[in-house]
Amino acid sequence: MPLSADSPLYPAITDIVNAAADPDPFDEVKAVLSFYTNRFHSLGRLVHEEEDDELLLHASPNLTIYHITLSPGVQYPPHNHLMDALIGIYRGSETNFIYPATGDEIDTPERQDFVAPAVTHMSPDTIHSVANTGNGRSGALHVYLGDLPGTSRQLWSLADSHAEPFDNDRYMAGARPIQPE
Repeated sequence: MPLSADSPLYPAITDIVNAAADPDPFDEVKAVLSFYTNRFHSLGRLVHEEEDDELLLHASPNLTIYHITLSPGVQYPPHNHLMDALIGIYRGSETNFIYPATGDEIDTPERQDFVAPAVTHMSPDTIHSVANTGNGRSGALHVYLGDLPGTSRQLWSLADSHAEPFDNDRYMAGARPIQPE
């Protein structure tokens, strides 16, 4: 479903794009993302819904923005971004499993739980999988300081620990029910 003309995402996209043009984009984008995370959280609902869990809002050489609405009980496969990522969770929760790497293989992850409203940062070398451990769809803006769709990066299957080239179709198809701990 396309964004409605009055979608609250439009001013957020514009303000994040403008912040990314600043000489210190990380701090400016983080401040703007924090503002919109709190604003959207105060609405008490998702600001946009799609059948799919992700919607690309903006992609340019220095910035990528997704609106992510994770389905409950689903975990996506481990992957990297190779650029700074700022995540503004405005509804529900997100769980990140951060995987230590040895060469091209990953090891047992560390779990990090975030409940809205929250803004978190992942450094360029982070390997993670994201999951919604809550009961309803979560809502977040995922902002990457670079061209995420145009970056050659890696994906790991939840079934093994070996890296392969990232492919968005395989990433989406690799979503699985969250494994009990």
